[in-house]
Amino acid sequence: MHLWLKQDQRNICVVHCLDGRAASAVAVCSFLCFCRLFTTAEAAVYMFSMKRCPPGIAPSHKRYIEYMCDMMAEEPIIPHSKPVVIRSIIMTPVPLFNKQRNGCRPFCEVYVGDERMEDGKAEIPLNVTVQGDVLVVIYHARSTLGGRLQAKMASMKMFQIQFHTGFVPRNATTVKFAKYDLDACDIQEKYPDLFQVNLDIEQQRPP
Repeated sequence: MHLWLKQDQRNICVVHCLDGRAASAVAVCSFLCFCRLFTTAEAAVYMFSMKRCPPGIAPSHKRYIEYMCDMMAEEPIIPHSKPVVIRSIIMTPVPLFNKQRNGCRPFCEVYVGDERMEDGKAEIPLNVTVQGDVLVVIYHARSTLGGRLQAKMASMKMFQIQFHTGFVPRNATTVKFAKYDLDACDIQEKYPDLFQVNLDIEQQRPP
């Protein structure tokens, strides 16, 4: 895009996605930051909102725009290549997803790219090594009438987190996410005040 637009001032780029909002907004806002027109994700998203429409981007979308801002800063943050071991996931206070509204039965899935790496259950121990783009999805195991008769559980997504291991601060042992950093937290009353998710991690040497 940058090379094409630089070649001739009459050149234009058309950015399109399924709904013309979230994915397009991430691409356009990241490009604006790449060109150093903006130094923060907030400013780039505000421009997109004014010129196109409110993008409705998720916290993880904003996180990836911020990665671009970090790489293009005067003192750039260059993503490292250390694999990261996610030892466990801790949720505090506990979300209220069961019928008694006093807890949940959590389990999770971890993806690197499109590949599912590991499942974990409850403080949720994982001990899975990841590198690059990571997606962590947390579910509540919900029993239904039909499920109880068949001894099966249905899954209900509680939230998800997307991040890139290259931007995990060097020597960090914990990565914290507040409620506003999580994707798909749609039913706010199920999450206690000051709810947060901590990833207990260990960084390894680059391969």
